[in-house]
Amino acid sequence: MAARKNSMALILIAQALSTLGTSVTTVALAVMVFDRTGSVLHMGGVLAASTVPVVVVSILGGALVDRYPARGLMVAADVARALLVLGMPYLAGLSVSYIYAISAGMGVFSALFNPSQIKMVGELTPPSQLMRANSHLSIARDGAELGGYLVGGALVASVGYFVTFAVDALSYGVSALLLLGLPRLPASASGAELGAMVKEAPRVIGGMWGRVPLRVNMLFALIPMAFVMMSTPNAYGLALEVYGRGAQDLALMETVTAGGWIIGGLVAGRLNYRGDRNGYVAVCGLCICLCFIGVSLCGGFWPAVVLLALAAVANVGVIVGSMTLFQEVEPRPDKGRIIALRAGLGQFSGAVGLFLGGLLGQVVGIRNVFSVAGSAALLTGAVIWVGYVVWRRRTVSDDQAPELTA
Repeated sequence: MAARKNSMALILIAQALSTLGTSVTTVALAVMVFDRTGSVLHMGGVLAASTVPVVVVSILGGALVDRYPARGLMVAADVARALLVLGMPYLAGLSVSYIYAISAGMGVFSALFNPSQIKMVGELTPPSQLMRANSHLSIARDGAELGGYLVGGALVASVGYFVTFAVDALSYGVSALLLLGLPRLPASASGAELGAMVKEAPRVIGGMWGRVPLRVNMLFALIPMAFVMMSTPNAYGLALEVYGRGAQDLALMETVTAGGWIIGGLVAGRLNYRGDRNGYVAVCGLCICLCFIGVSLCGGFWPAVVLLALAAVANVGVIVGSMTLFQEVEPRPDKGRIIALRAGLGQFSGAVGLFLGGLLGQVVGIRNVFSVAGSAALLTGAVIWVGYVVWRRRTVSDDQAPELTA
């Protein structure tokens, strides 16, 4: 028990350090891209570039998670991301295309790190404590984001991009050192050939699609959450363009939003989760939609920031509920690939949303994007949920029906 607690503490600290640097870089990257291009479209494109590769490598990454110990994969991913971030300020001055390339590289190694971490937390935590452990992970991540956003704008304004990106690289390096202290848990399919595991991808996809709760969660990620992600590049534009705020106010907006994520994690950690995980996802998704519609209707910067923070609170419920649902899949040789595939499809949805959000921000206006995103997510989410409820009622009815006898 003590060893498990120590291992979880290392994971939480490593997560916090890594996220601290990443949030600092988020502010720096947003300001840098906007200064160089003046375009919300490029901001959405750069954010999408970091997520598209996650889909491409999710099957390979999932096979690696099943084939090799998670600790080594997490350490390798952190080291690679540290090197990429160090190169960002040197190459960004040459061409915007280098920013896209480095962002894509970060996405590749994130596709390796994230499912490894999710699987390891599931292996180190008793099933009854999974929701709480995921909530603690959310608090560590979002608390670090809060700290990073607090100093991000000040760092960019005072010391420039080079030092800011160096802070991020250092955080990845320290995270890798901490992760070396984790136990080396055996892989679930250590004897299998990697090539054969990759070829099994269609069967893994079919197995996940055949389980209705997993399928519904995947549909939530692919459709409504894509509309939700349309807001991200436009949130930056909301601060910088619609309301004419600078780097400091952008950092404050991110700070308040990160505070919403922390509150969401605290609330999630205290709830006594029972019943269907997709139910939590649906209710929290409804709250996000209403907040986004409110952002489009309100006329002030700070009311919009408060609504974005409330949406962040609800977003924690979506993430924790989905993560726990897939961690609760029974032990099996392809569990890592199932988790990685879910993460990859979610990232694909996010990438589409980021790109469309940047594009629509240019066409219909930044504020109107929030109305479109909230309404579309609300409608599509309702359709998916109604179908799921009908299936559940039919299943219960079939289970309770008396057997026919001759």
